Order: sequence, then structure tokens, then C-alpha cells
Amino acid sequence: MLYIAERVRLVATGTVMGAFITLCHLSRSRVLAEDVELGAMISPAFFAEMRGFNDLAPERLHHVRHWYEWCAMQGLPQFSRETSALLSDLTIGGGEKGRAVRTRDPERGAFDDIEYGGLVTKLRARGEEVLSLFERTLLWLEMAFGRNPFAYALMREEDYRPMKERGTDRVYHRFQIPQIKQGYTYLRSGFDQKLLNQELGPMVASLIAENTAKRERNGWPEGCAFPLFPRRKPQSRLWGGSLHDYAMHLTSSEIRIAVRTAVDKLELTSHRTGEPLDAFPRRFRYTFGTRMAENGASPAQAAIALGHADTQHVRVYYETRSSQVERLDAALAVTLGPIADAFMGRIVDDAADAVNGGDPTKRIPWFRRKFGEKPQRGDDLGVCGSGPCGLFAPVSCYTCAKFQPWRNGPHREVLDWLVAERERKRKEGLDPQLFKIHDMTILAVGKVVAACEGDRD
Repeated sequence: MLYIAERVRLVATGTVMGAFITLCHLSRSRVLAEDVELGAMISPAFFAEMRGFNDLAPERLHHVRHWYEWCAMQGLPQFSRETSALLSDLTIGGGEKGRAVRTRDPERGAFDDIEYGGLVTKLRARGEEVLSLFERTLLWLEMAFGRNPFAYALMREEDYRPMKERGTDRVYHRFQIPQIKQGYTYLRSGFDQKLLNQELGPMVASLIAENTAKRERNGWPEGCAFPLFPRRKPQSRLWGGSLHDYAMHLTSSEIRIAVRTAVDKLELTSHRTGEPLDAFPRRFRYTFGTRMAENGASPAQAAIALGHADTQHVRVYYETRSSQVERLDAALAVTLGPIADAFMGRIVDDAADAVNGGDPTKRIPWFRRKFGEKPQRGDDLGVCGSGPCGLFAPVSCYTCAKFQPWRNGPHREVLDWLVAERERKRKEGLDPQLFKIHDMTILAVGKVVAACEGDRD
């Protein structure tokens, strides 16, 4: 009843009623009854048993999963974090475990290369504009580690441990991920040690600084730890109890909502469905595992990276067909470009319409390139609305928000060159990591070509 009482406080009446009706079916589970009677940890077998109830719609089982996760988070007897994590991995209503991954389900399975690349591109180009530092850090950590929502909910500021290299200014950004899938009895009793890259490490440090400033302004509940992703008010059910120090941690459900909300703000469209990209933590996890398998990681390496105790739960990633886009020609790029939406800049008619339009040093030149031959100077492609960035122009420009391509620029030539180079590398038998490295740029140029040539029709 404690669970239902909290749901009454947080969600709509219809949702509460659905949860209550579904949880009434718990009394029919023999597995659950035996575990309770013996005082043993509740086995995940009870969930499989309930899946076999013919009169219980599969989609209703998300209420059961959420109930179990909530009870485990409260530290209630007989509810384990390990079982909670296993239930979190299950696809509800999708048939056998792993079906969404095996079938490359465009709505529930892993993101494909174009969707994933679009997410990375928009996160880099638009993230600071539309997302809070909290949201950006959460999404980057999701992409970096592919863990269950509970792991992010358990993260604390103390998990970040920067270390300065002797004799240099280089900082190594160490980070420990709370381990929840190894059968540990207590929360945060085991950790996976990781190194964050030079993009994500400073972001985590900035979030911690922001959290600290907020605590100094607004105060902090006594006895509560400092979560990396804090809530605004303490969880009343944890306050004053054995898990009092966790009262300011978000729940797994709140992490799921935060991830979904952040991706929605990026306004991504899936080229496979034509609808807004439906992104939630399980899809990030599926994508992480799939990409590890496709990039040559062994099952053991994938299991360790995903926080599994053995390889049985990662085998599905090695059974799927490749998500690599093997062929990507100019026609397909022009078709998919507007959908993938990788172009981040603004098309302009002339210099008067562009930021820095009157500054010749800001122009982005085009050099016609042919493999084995010296580049030849062509017309300008556009103008940079910022300053020198040190990146490789024009390849890096089309996915940059500061780029302003001319409407009459030679963008078709850029597209043809990129596609030809991609095909040359593919035919040479190079690793897909090498020949698909500029796929998002190809799609971005494709969108520009589609827009500019469409205006001339």
C-alpha cells in the first residue's frame, strides 16, 4: 500500500487504478508466495510466471516492474537490486527477451547508425542551447556507459575523482559507476572504475560545481548525500529511515523521464519511422551493447562494460544483423538528409544575410579534390559565424551550428566527393569505422543540397 500511496501523490488517477488492478494479480503467483513464505529474496521467476497469465495484458506488467524497482529502492526485505536490474532489462510486451534487439525494432530496439549519429551531432551542436547541464551530462553518460537507470540514480559527486598528471597540466577524469548487477547486498558497495574523456570529464566537473553552488544558495537536507543528479525535495519515504542518506537521489523512473525529456528537446526524427525519435534508457543500453559487438569487442568485454556478471545476457548483441549503413550514395543522402537533420547551420542568400558575411577571412573555400591529384580551388561554400576552430573544413562545417552555407554554393560537388571517398574506402575493404566516419556529414550536406536545389526547381 505504501507504493500505491506514493503513486496517488505523483501520477494521474487512471494510472493509479491501472497499477492497483495489475498488482492484485500478484496474489496468484505461486513463486512469489513461496519466496515470501520462506523469507527468501523474491526471484525474478515470479515475473516470468505472471507473463503466462492469459488474462493479464503483457503491457500491464510495467506496473509490476515499477512496483518491484520501487520496493528495492526503499531497501525493503526480500527485494534485491540485482533482480530489479534484471527486470529493468526486460522488454515488456515484446515477446521473448531480446526480441527488440534481434529484430532491430525501430521503436524499441537499438538506434541505428544514422539515428545514433544524429543524436551525437545534435547534442554537440544544440545541447547547450536547449538542455540544462544536468540533462546534457546525463545523456552523455548514457551514451558512454549504457547502464540501467538505477546506476545513474545512485551516482554521487564523490564518484568523480580528477587526477592531475605530474609535470603537466593534463587532468585524468576518473569516475566510478555504482555496480548493481553483481549481487551486492547493499547499495553502492561495489563500483566499476572508468576514465572519462576530455569532453565528458569537464562536463561532470561543471555539474558538480553547479550542484555545489545551488546547495550554498538554497541549503541542503541534513544527513543526505550529494547525488550527481539530485532531486529538488527529499523522498518522504526514505526520510528518517535506514536509507535516509539516499533521500535526495532520483528514482529509476525519474531518470527514465529525464532522459526521454532531454532527447525530446533535441527534436530528432527517426528516418526509419518518420516520427520523433523515441529514446529511453533501455534503447541507449541496447545501442551500447550492439555497437560494442559490431566494433569487435568480445562477449566478455561487452559483459564487463554493461555491468553483467557473465556473458549470457550479451549474447543477443552477437546474433543481430549489422546496423552499419554499408552503402550511402548521393541520391540516398539527399533523401535522408532532411529526415536525419544533421545539418546544424543556416542557409543564407548572400553576405548581407550572414554573420561575418563581410569578412573575407571567415569564408569557407572549396577545393575540388580527386584521389591522387592536387586539390583545385573552387568557389566559396559559405561563411563561418564564429572564429577559427582548428577543425577540418569543410567536412566539420556542415554539422556545426555556426556554418552559413551560400544558397548557390557548390554543395553538390562536396557531396559527390564525400560519397566517392566513402565508396573507395569501402571497396578497399577498410574497416566500417573508417569508411563511415563522415556519414553524418554526408547526410548534412545532403540536406543542404536538397534545400538549395529544391529552391531552384
